[in-house]
Amino acid sequence: MTEIIEIQNNPNTTNWNPFVGDETYELLQSKGFVNSDRTLNENGERVLDETYRIMQACGNPNAATNNETGIVIGYVQSGKTLSFTTLTALARDNNYQIIVIIAGTSGPLLNQSTERLKKDLRLENRFDRKWTLLTNPREIEQEETIRITLEQWKDSCYPNEKCRTVLITVMKQKDHLNNLAEVLSNFSLDNVPTLIIDDEGDQASLNTLARKAARRGLNIDELSENEISTIYKRILRLKSLFPHHTFLQYTATPQSNLFINIFDRLSPNFIKLLKPGDDYVGGKIFFKENPHLIVEIPPNELPTLQPLYDPPDSLLKALKFFYLGVSIGNIQGIERNRSMLVHPSRLQGDHDTFYAWINTNKESWLRLLTGRDDEDKKYLIDEFKSCYNDLKETVTNLPEFDIIINQNLIQAIQYTRIVKVNSSGGKTPIIPWQDFYSWILVGGQSMDRGFTVEGLTVTYMPRNVGIGNVDTVLQRARFCGYKNSYLGFCRVFLDQLTIDFYNSIIEHEEDVRNQLEVFNLNNLNLNTWERKVVLDAMLNLTRPNVLFDDLDRDKFGDEWFRINAPHDTEEFIETNRKAIFDFLNPLKGLLGDDFGHTNRTEEQKHLVLRIRMKDCLENLLYNLKYTRESDSATYSSLRGILKRYLEDHHDADCLIYLMSANTLDDWKRRIRRLDRNDEIQQLFQGRNPKTGEIVYPGDSEIKNENILTIQIHLLDLRDTIFKSVPTLAIWVPDSISKDIIRKA
Repeated sequence: MTEIIEIQNNPNTTNWNPFVGDETYELLQSKGFVNSDRTLNENGERVLDETYRIMQACGNPNAATNNETGIVIGYVQSGKTLSFTTLTALARDNNYQIIVIIAGTSGPLLNQSTERLKKDLRLENRFDRKWTLLTNPREIEQEETIRITLEQWKDSCYPNEKCRTVLITVMKQKDHLNNLAEVLSNFSLDNVPTLIIDDEGDQASLNTLARKAARRGLNIDELSENEISTIYKRILRLKSLFPHHTFLQYTATPQSNLFINIFDRLSPNFIKLLKPGDDYVGGKIFFKENPHLIVEIPPNELPTLQPLYDPPDSLLKALKFFYLGVSIGNIQGIERNRSMLVHPSRLQGDHDTFYAWINTNKESWLRLLTGRDDEDKKYLIDEFKSCYNDLKETVTNLPEFDIIINQNLIQAIQYTRIVKVNSSGGKTPIIPWQDFYSWILVGGQSMDRGFTVEGLTVTYMPRNVGIGNVDTVLQRARFCGYKNSYLGFCRVFLDQLTIDFYNSIIEHEEDVRNQLEVFNLNNLNLNTWERKVVLDAMLNLTRPNVLFDDLDRDKFGDEWFRINAPHDTEEFIETNRKAIFDFLNPLKGLLGDDFGHTNRTEEQKHLVLRIRMKDCLENLLYNLKYTRESDSATYSSLRGILKRYLEDHHDADCLIYLMSANTLDDWKRRIRRLDRNDEIQQLFQGRNPKTGEIVYPGDSEIKNENILTIQIHLLDLRDTIFKSVPTLAIWVPDSISKDIIRKA
C-alpha cells in the first residue's frame, strides 16, 4: 500500500514537494511509529516531518542539475542515524538513483552504520530488488552492478518502480574514498540525482590545512592541492562527479562546519535541526535538572594529576552503583542491556590499568560475598548499602536490599562482561550486545564519537578536557541518549572542571540552536547568519586548523541591543503592536512617570514599569517576532540568555520604558529615517543640550545600569508606508552578560 502523507508547506520556501511512499512508510512502520489504525503516532509524525523538510531542502530530482550543501544538527546520541536512514528511504521514494553514506572513520563504525541501514531498510528479508547495497566498492563486479543499475534508470521503457537505487556505504578514509571516486568516474552521471550523507560531518571531512593557508595570505578560492587535506580533497572530488547532488553533513557538534569560511566548498548553505523524542535525556537534563546524578571525582583520584597506584574510591563507588543496577534489572526482568563506560584517558596504558583494577576488584568482591562472614564482608556490604540508599532517592519500587544481596548481586558481578575497547589487539572489537546482559567497557578515543553504548547507566570519566574544544568534549557525552525510563539508575562520574565545562557547553549549544531555529523553519540561506554565539571564556570553539578566519571574543551585555529592521515583515508590524498592547493593558495602573527635568519636551517624557523579568519574557518578549536575519538570530539568543538567567534568579526584575508616552492611550510616535541597508538610521535621541546643563541625558541613559531595561518605541518611518511600528532597545546589564565568540 502506498500512503501519501500531506504536510503543510512553508509559505516562504520555493522548494519542491517530495512524495512520501512505501519505502518511507514501511520503515516508519518497522520502527513502531504506526498506530493500530495505520496512522503515524507522535514520534512518527515528528520523524517524518523533519525528514520531509530535509528532503525538501535537497535537490528536486526532476531538475537537470543541483549543487546544495546542508547541515543537519541533532544532539549527541539523539537519533541522527534514524534521521538519515529515513531520509534514504524518502530519497528512494523520490527516484534518487544513488545514495552515498560516508559512514565513520573506522571499520566498526562503518559496519555499525551499514548494519543499521540493512535493518531499517529491511534489505535482508525482502525480494523486490529496490536496492543495491555496496560497501567500499572497488571491484569490477561492483562497477558492473552500478552500470547496469544506472542503465535501467535511463531506459524509458523500464518502469521506475522496478529500478534499483544504488546505496553505497564508504569509510571516511582516503583510500576507500579514492576507490569510490575511481569507480564512479567511469560513468556519465548527468541526470543522476544523488544524495551524499556525511555522517559525523565535522570529523575529518573539513580542510585541516585551512589555517595554514590563511596565514600564508592565500584566498579561500585559490588554494592549490598542496593547501587542502587529503580526505577533504577526496570528498570534493566525489562531489564534482555528480552534476545533480546534495551533500548533507550530519552532526551533533557543528562548531567547525558553521565557522569555516562561507566560501569554502563544504560550508553549508542550509540548516535543519532535529528534535529528539520525549524519552531523550541530554546534557541539560543531567547537569541542569538532575545534578544529583553527577558525581564529582576528587582531584586526588584523577590519574591526569598524579600517578595512581590503587583503584580510586570513586571508581569502586561507580562499580557498586553499576552492579546494583544490573542486579535490580535481573530481579525485575528488564531485558535491555545494562552497561558501564570507563574512559580514563586516550592512552592504552591507562586502559590496561583500569581494566586490571576492575577485574581484580571483581574477583575480590566475589570472594568476599561468597565467603564466610567477617569484617571485610560486612564493610563491603555496608558500602553497597550506601549506594543502594542513594539509588532509592532517584528510583522508585526498588527491591529490598537483602533480596539484592542474597539473590542476585553475586551473579550480577560474576556474569558481567568486561572489555577493553581500543585497537591494542589490532582492531577495535565489535560488542555483541546480545551475548551478555551487562557490560563494562574500558577505552578512550574509540568510544568518543559515533560509538553506541547500549543501556549505558554508569559513566566513569576521569579524563581531563584537554584544551577544551567544545566539539571534542561534547562528543564524549556518551551518557546522553534515550534513557528516560531508567534515568534514576544513571550516574556520571566527572572531575569538577569537566562538570563546569559541560554546564557551559549546554548553554552554548542551546544558544546556537536558538539562533538557527529561524533559518531551520524558514529555509533561509545560512550564509546570512552572523557567526556570533555564546561561549564561556574557558572554552574553545573547535580545532583551529580548519578555520580559515580568525575568531574574536567579546561580551554580550553591558550594552544596548536594538532591533534594526522592525518593519522587515509587514504582517508582523500589527502582530507585534497588538502583542505589546495586550501585554500592557492589564498593567495600566502600574505605569508611572519617569521623572526628569521640567524643561523636557513631550517626546522626552516616558512611562516606566518595573515587573518580574519572568513575566516580561513569557508574556511579551516571546510573543514579538522579528524576521531580519541579524535581528532574529540575536533576539533569539538574547531570549535564551534571559531564560537561562532566570533558572538561577527566579525573582529578578526588569524595567520597561514606553518612550514618549504620557499614557498608554497617548503614546507619541517618533519619526525615524531608514539607511541604505533599510535599517533604522538612528533610533536613540541624543543628549539635550549637548553642552551645559542637562535637560535630557539622551535615550541611551534611560535605563538602570544594573537591571535589564527594555525600551519600547513606536515609530513612523520617514518616506515609507510604515506607521506606528513598534521596536525595542534592550539594555543587558553586566550581571546577565555572556562571553561571545564571533568571526573576526
